[in-house]
Amino acid sequence: MVKAYVLIKTIGGKEDAIIRELLKLSVTEEAHKVFGPYDIIVEIRGRDMEAIVDILLTKIRPISGLIETQSLLVIDAELDMLSTNLGT
Repeated sequence: MVKAYVLIKTIGGKEDAIIRELLKLSVTEEAHKVFGPYDIIVEIRGRDMEAIVDILLTKIRPISGLIETQSLLVIDAELDMLSTNLGT
């Protein structure tokens, strides 16, 4: 499985409607409104990189009210908290 975070800029006032659409997708793990240069962050999963590209092009980008997306592909999905100082 491949995981990606998608940062989304929206038309003002469309955030809730877009999040509802994102959460309807079976590939969506989480979606949140955020402050900053982007309005929404969504975590998606796909079987491989090609699936992520397809999800972005056919499922996410066509959602009405989106202005811009930026996709961040996760390269290290698991962190062993016990082997780092972060776990203490």
